[in-house]
Amino acid sequence: MTVARLARARLIPGVMAGLLLILLAGCEFGVDPSVVVKPNYQLLDQCARPADPRVTAIVADALCGTITVFEDRAAQSGRQIDLNVMLLPATTAVVKPDPIFFLAGGPGQSAVSAGPWVFGVLHKLRRERDVVLVDQRGTGESNSLMCIDDTTFELDDFDMSVEQAMEKQIAEMRACLSRLDANPAFYTTPIAMDDLNEVRERLGYRSINLLGGSYGTRAALVYVRRHPDSVRSMVLDGVVPLSMNIPANVATDAQAAFDALLADCGAQPDCANAFPRLGEHFRALVQRHATSTIKVTFTHPRTGERVDGTLDHRMFNRLIRNVLYERTLSSLLPLAIEQANHGNFDPLISLAFTMNGDEAGALSVGMMASVLCAEDMTRTSSANSSRDFENQIFESLEPICRFWPRGSVPVDYFEPVTSDVPALLLSGKLDPITPPRYGWEAAATLGHSQHIIVAGVGHGVMTQGCVPDLLAEFFEHADPGAINPGCTANLVRRDFFTSFAGPAKALPQRTRDQQQGDPGDD
Repeated sequence: MTVARLARARLIPGVMAGLLLILLAGCEFGVDPSVVVKPNYQLLDQCARPADPRVTAIVADALCGTITVFEDRAAQSGRQIDLNVMLLPATTAVVKPDPIFFLAGGPGQSAVSAGPWVFGVLHKLRRERDVVLVDQRGTGESNSLMCIDDTTFELDDFDMSVEQAMEKQIAEMRACLSRLDANPAFYTTPIAMDDLNEVRERLGYRSINLLGGSYGTRAALVYVRRHPDSVRSMVLDGVVPLSMNIPANVATDAQAAFDALLADCGAQPDCANAFPRLGEHFRALVQRHATSTIKVTFTHPRTGERVDGTLDHRMFNRLIRNVLYERTLSSLLPLAIEQANHGNFDPLISLAFTMNGDEAGALSVGMMASVLCAEDMTRTSSANSSRDFENQIFESLEPICRFWPRGSVPVDYFEPVTSDVPALLLSGKLDPITPPRYGWEAAATLGHSQHIIVAGVGHGVMTQGCVPDLLAEFFEHADPGAINPGCTANLVRRDFFTSFAGPAKALPQRTRDQQQGDPGDD
């Protein structure tokens, strides 16, 4: 991109071109030349218009392009792949030299798809820094290993049992493997983080800040271990340390989050009065359908049409677990569980569709398999479970890992990452997949860090309440000890819905009696 086009992308009027040159020279106006960014913008160009108009304004100012790397980085020969890059330019004319690199979750999420949504909320982080989004190899438009057009657990498929859905997924993954123009063994986290460092070098940045969410926190830790001199600071949200075995504790961590929901409902008088037997009713619902599938007719939340479908008892805990991720939607769970117990599955299915159709886009299931089969699944020999939850991730991946090409990782890969890079760690107390204990594990070997736990949030803290302001302050000074998390105290559990009208303070006695009774009591 030319300097003139870059100026237009940043909305600098043409009449200011002379002043811009003076600023770039860092002369008598007192601008420090060390804070003037002159990266290789010419490698990128204007982005295509996004399909979703809700992110048009952000993407309109962005720069896009590809950077080509070898698929086999060690050999530096053979197949080459294009890494999809989007740069969200800083919103001021004089830009600090260390951009923010955003690392998406999953594994398998596209940073280029998710990033505009994230930074639509975290807009303060762009005031003086570019934001760089790179689709990790195997995701998005970086030689995608998508394989399946939906997430690992296809919540749109309400026409089959969990077993049938898993059989379908395995068949699709086998078929996908035969047609991929890729060797999935080269799509592990360490190789991808070396890609990211090459992108940094090619764009001309000396030092960067990392912002990772969920699996992106592990990617950030791997990057810091492999390229420590390139990192100024990092924020880890929903921490996945190298010592965490991702598939091992899926069921037990979900159980802890569900038990907290039951306890919190019991502690809210309105919820306790409306649903005094919530846990008992959920377990009765599962048990009642343990030996047969359920034929259901529900209103499709996207089309409004009545649709026939099938549910089985294993789907119930999968739906519940997915909704526990989100602090707003989880406030509807007690009502949805009670309604399902009475035969109305519409609320629960609607919540499932809402979680499955978020703005971040679908996960690349092939990339997820490449990462987890080569990494965590090598340490997981069997599935654990809990009272109410199965080990969803292990059960889905175990048969796939039997035939999926498996890469290798360094022998010390799972050792804790030791670093003095300034780090801010964020955890939601209600998180069903990366609860705070994993944040404490990571913080133990991060010598210059602070771990903030937000009481009323599930998975994903960075966009909640005042947290965006804390991130802006942290990236400004890179001093985790100076961050005061007191403003997060009001991020408590939301009041639970006790009826379709919302978290009402009182319900008519007849309605309360109907919600408390068993189906057989009606």
